[in-house]
Amino acid sequence: MYKSLLLPLVDRDGDTDALDLAVRLAAFHGAQLSVLVMIDLPPPVVDPWGLMPDPVTAQSHADLRERLAAETIDWEARTVEAMSVGAPRAAARESFDCDLVVLGGAIGDTVESTVPREYFSSLLLEAGCPVLVVPPRCAPEVPTRCITVAWQPTREAARAVRAALPLLRAAKTVDVLAIDDGKTPDAEPSGRRLIGYLRRHGVEASWVARPAGEETVATRVLQYARHSRSQLLVVGGYGHSRLREWALGGVTRELLIGADQPVLYAH
Repeated sequence: MYKSLLLPLVDRDGDTDALDLAVRLAAFHGAQLSVLVMIDLPPPVVDPWGLMPDPVTAQSHADLRERLAAETIDWEARTVEAMSVGAPRAAARESFDCDLVVLGGAIGDTVESTVPREYFSSLLLEAGCPVLVVPPRCAPEVPTRCITVAWQPTREAARAVRAALPLLRAAKTVDVLAIDDGKTPDAEPSGRRLIGYLRRHGVEASWVARPAGEETVATRVLQYARHSRSQLLVVGGYGHSRLREWALGGVTRELLIGADQPVLYAH
């Protein structure tokens, strides 16, 4: 079970859906939910007595507390000031003591999606915990009943599966999906062992293999997830540092842009 959830608000449409899902997850798992209102300093107003709070941020915090006051979960709302680093990296540093980060996402490769992607990259590669990205206007059940695990024989995919165990145990249907693009090692031997590993953890899963054909791996994963009516994807998140910025791997980037259901990533 998850016992500590964290949600940094990124001031985009996905925040509302991410907050709703985070509240339901906290209620189901009996977890504490910490919601962060992020501020990139310096704030816009200074007077002789020092820095004055931004009224927009103060109102956002008040609205958030009013929204959470009606919930029965254990929650806290905190303002985090990003002084020496940007807000995305500041959020990652607040995540070291949580089990799962929930993050509002954005569908498509647009200007609107730039900020959520920056948060995602920092959280995935610096926070040390899984990140559950929630696209706008999706309303998955809690507990999630149908889950697809996108499997590759890699450290990242294995970490994603272990991180998702609290969700997998509550699911009715779990498919372990491997997409063969002819470029990666055969996933079936390790995938079959993964089925046994999940069974020992109380998860009944099925093995599914599909060729990539002319499509990318990410496209085939999304096609399968939609066809099977999967409510959640579990995948390894890939990326590296490039010129002091985070660069996401191709499959990770495609899923982040194209998924219209929540995706749990682990690095």
